[in-house]
Amino acid sequence: MVDLAKLKGKGAPPPAEAAPDVIQSDQREEPVQMVAIQFRVPPSVFAEFSEAAGREFGFTKGAKSNLFLKMWAEYRKTR
Repeated sequence: MVDLAKLKGKGAPPPAEAAPDVIQSDQREEPVQMVAIQFRVPPSVFAEFSEAAGREFGFTKGAKSNLFLKMWAEYRKTR
């Protein structure tokens, strides 16, 4: 159980006018809803694509998606 007596005297939050507006200062882009794209390829193609994605973007979650999006952007430039 928490001893509430230890919490007293710790101070109050800063006044509202002194606190920064974190909502206004958040410059991150709005999240984009993602949709799964599914198709079948031979295991050798999948292995090569996975390795290429890992080398390009690091062996982390989303590397294959990032490689596909990069390929798609290059394709659109040629159209």
